[in-house]
This record gives sequence, structure tokens and C-alpha cells, in this order.
Amino acid sequence: MTGAGVFAAFFAVLFLGLAFVDQRKAWWRFQARRFDNPAAHEPSDGLIRGRKLALIGLALFLGWQAVEMFRPAGME
Repeated sequence: MTGAGVFAAFFAVLFLGLAFVDQRKAWWRFQARRFDNPAAHEPSDGLIRGRKLALIGLALFLGWQAVEMFRPAGME
């Protein structure tokens, strides 16, 4: 269970970090070059907000799972 807890904790921290990266700058850096007119394909504010909320929610869920995995058996 320790390995799974470390795995969950690592990804919780990773997803939380990604939630606070400027998503618009990241899109322009990594995705914009695929399009002939990148400004026309830029993600909307709602999509960026939703992605941040999803990453924060996933980080909270994985963090909670990691804490539960490190809790000794029989401790309630």
C-alpha cells in the first residue's frame, strides 16, 4: 500500500502544480504551433477555468486517497 500511496501523493502534487500554471501561456507554448491561425483556436476562459477546477478536484481526491493509504489498518 505504501507504493500506491506514494504514487497517489506524487500525482496529487503534480496535478495541483499544473492547476496553478498559467494555462493560456502553456497553450500558446505547446499547442499553438499546430494551427495556421492559433488565435482562432485559443481555448476559452470557461474551458481554462474548468480545467483548473478539474485539476484541483483530482488533486484533492488523490491527496485524500494517499492519506487514507498511509493510515494504519484498524485506525478509525
